[in-house]
Amino acid sequence: MSGPLELNRAVPGGRVEIFATLDAGYPGGWFYRFQYYHPEEGEILRYDNAHDDETLGNHHRHVADGEDTALAFQSLVAHVSLFFTEIARIIEETPND
Repeated sequence: MSGPLELNRAVPGGRVEIFATLDAGYPGGWFYRFQYYHPEEGEILRYDNAHDDETLGNHHRHVADGEDTALAFQSLVAHVSLFFTEIARIIEETPND
């Protein structure tokens, strides 16, 4: 891989931004942040490993209406898949106006 993996797309209910780059200095060998957000209402879901948290460890899941949680990291592909699966669930559970 010669450069970072990047995606910025509109999806139902908001936008998705994916950024990941190989970096041996981060757990799992990747520095990453994945966000699902509404441009006017803010963050809905975020996965990242930007810092080591004393209680959560290195890989975190942040949600707008809930507690931050730790995530297990197996591979970047599995992590992205989990992120998109969670977005699909959120979209399905969100009432349409």
